[in-house]
Amino acid sequence: MPHVSAGNLPLNSMCCVCFKECGHAPRLCDFRCVWCKRTLHEDCLPQLPEECDLGPHKQFIIPPNGVKVKLVGIRPRRQTVVNSVRPPEAADWTPLIVIGNRKSGSGDSAAIMGTFRRVLNPGQVIDVNSVKPEEVLDWINLLPEYTCRILVCGGDGTVGWILNTIEKLKLNPRPAVAILPIGTGNDLSNVLGWGATVALPIDIDALFDRIARAKLCKVDRWAVEVRTYTRIGIPLSPPKSFISNNYCSMGVDALVTLNFHRKREQIPKFFASRYMNKFLYFSYGTMDVLERACYNLNEKVSLECDGKAIELPTMEGIVFLNIPSWGAGVDVWNLNRGAALPQEIDDGYFEVFALYSSFHIAQMQVGLSTPHRLCRAKSATLTLHKSNVPMQVDGEPWEQGPGVIRIKFDNQALLLSAKGL
Repeated sequence: MPHVSAGNLPLNSMCCVCFKECGHAPRLCDFRCVWCKRTLHEDCLPQLPEECDLGPHKQFIIPPNGVKVKLVGIRPRRQTVVNSVRPPEAADWTPLIVIGNRKSGSGDSAAIMGTFRRVLNPGQVIDVNSVKPEEVLDWINLLPEYTCRILVCGGDGTVGWILNTIEKLKLNPRPAVAILPIGTGNDLSNVLGWGATVALPIDIDALFDRIARAKLCKVDRWAVEVRTYTRIGIPLSPPKSFISNNYCSMGVDALVTLNFHRKREQIPKFFASRYMNKFLYFSYGTMDVLERACYNLNEKVSLECDGKAIELPTMEGIVFLNIPSWGAGVDVWNLNRGAALPQEIDDGYFEVFALYSSFHIAQMQVGLSTPHRLCRAKSATLTLHKSNVPMQVDGEPWEQGPGVIRIKFDNQALLLSAKGL
C-alpha cells in the first residue's frame, strides 16, 4: 500500500484494527499511514482499506490524488504550492491553508510549519518569506463552490498582509481567517479568542477542533491616507495609503515602536525572542519617560472627527483604536468604565483617546490609570502643522513630517472567532 510506511512508530502506539499495542519491538516493525497517522500491526495490514480516508481532519486536507502542485520561489527555499485542485466527494470539505512568517516573534514558525506539513498536504503549508501570498491564495478561485479557511501563523503585521492580499485578489467566496499567534503583540488574535501567545509543542488535534467550531465574524478595516507637505504647503510626494485593522497612532507609543523597529533592522538576530522583544519595548518606553521627545504634541496637531473640531488636552500621543486590545492585550477603552457598553469590532466606529506620557502608558498597562477619551467617530482628519513626529499603523512605524492624515472606513474582513471555545 503506497500510503503506509514501515517502522518508526510513536511510543505507545495502538493498532487501529485490533486495538493492541504495536511498534514496540526492538526493530523496524509494524506500519503507520502517512496521511491519517493510524498505526497497525504487520499482520493486520491486509484489513486496512486500499484508500486512506485521511483521518479525523479530512475536512481540512487537500487529497494527494486530487491536486497538482508547482514549484515557486527562489532556490534554496523553493516551495510547492497548489496549481489545480479536484475536490473530494465529502460534503463538509473546507480546505485549510497554513501561512507562516518565519520572522515573526521568536522565530518558531519553521518548527510550527513542519508540524502542519506532517498532517496536511505540504502544498497547503507556505512561508510568506519564500513565496508571495498572491501565488498561494490565487488557487482559491479554482474552488468557487467551497469556502476555504486560512490559518495565519504570525503577528498582527502578517495577518494584515494576508487580509490585504485577500482584498486585492477579490477572492470569491472570501476565505475565513484564523490566527495562530506567534508575533510580539498579537492584539487581534487576543480579541478573537485565539490567545496572546501559543504554547509549544502545538496540539494539532485541539487546534483543528477549534478551527472547525469557530464562528465567522467581521472586523472593520480603515483606510489611512497620509499626505506630506513642505513648510509652505507644497505636496512632497503622492499620498501614501495604509489599511488599519487594529489601531494607528501618532506620538509617544509610535516613538517606542519606531526605536524598536530601527534597532531590529540593524541587528535582527538580537530580536529572535518574543520575551526579549517585549523587554526592549519596555526599555524604550522607560527611556522616553526621561526624554519626553513628544512633549506638547497638542500644540503641533489639530483634530477633526466626523467634521467636528476636537479640543485636545496637553498630551504626548493620540490613538485611533478599532479593537478592544491595545499595547499587547490591554482593553484600554473600557478601563474602569464599570457596566459601559463593550467596544465592538464591526460597528463602523473607531475610538480616539489621548496619551499623556510614556509613564501614562505604563500605568494603563497595569490598570492604574485610564485613557483620556476624546470621542467615537466614523472618520477623522489629523493635521500635523510642524516638526516631525513618529507615527504607526498596526505596528509599522515611520517618522511623519508636516501633513494631513485622513482616516475613513474601507471594508470588513472575514475572520474566525474562537471566543468561548
